[in-house]
Amino acid sequence: MTSLTRFSALLLTGAGLSVLAACGPGAPPPAAPAPVETGNTLVAEAAGEDAHDAHGKDHAEDEAHAYHEDDEHEHDHDHAGGTAHVHGIADLAFAVEGGKLTAELISPLANFGLSEAEGIITDEVKAALPGLITLTGGNCTADTPVAEVDTSSGHTDGHVNFSWTCANLGNVSAARFAGFTAFPGFETVNAVFVGDTVQKAAALTPSAPELSLK
Repeated sequence: MTSLTRFSALLLTGAGLSVLAACGPGAPPPAAPAPVETGNTLVAEAAGEDAHDAHGKDHAEDEAHAYHEDDEHEHDHDHAGGTAHVHGIADLAFAVEGGKLTAELISPLANFGLSEAEGIITDEVKAALPGLITLTGGNCTADTPVAEVDTSSGHTDGHVNFSWTCANLGNVSAARFAGFTAFPGFETVNAVFVGDTVQKAAALTPSAPELSLK
């Protein structure tokens, strides 16, 4: 039997004897036992203090680790955001505005086969823009796309705005990006659609160029 178990057994035995004595006739009330502090009690208290200190240290380390992870997440987010300039990659956002379907394409000029150093969208590229996106359903008429060059990010991007007037906007079921054929520099187009009740997102590729709007 260990010292700690033996000490506990002694306490229980003492308590039982006190109860029996108290039940006897004319037995004087038992005196309250003086508090006894044993080596095991001191060890347990010391162990408790050490455990508390260790817990505090672990908590501080956890907080520091969490902060480091958050910092890394923010760093990754800065590099993985939609404004990143990566050749072959583009962003395409669809929305419903004022009864029209609109879209904005943001892409490095290199995807169009253009010189980013010159920063010019040529007439040849502009002439191909109306066929860059096709819609399924809705009986829509496309407006003339508006293209401009943006260098605010430190890189040279092309911004192309599209809009369509549809006889039945609710019947537009899909949008296809035809730019993969017209401009082989496009590899992936990150497309999103935000409607009144529907939100869609997909990474469009030459083998899967269509975004469902339903």
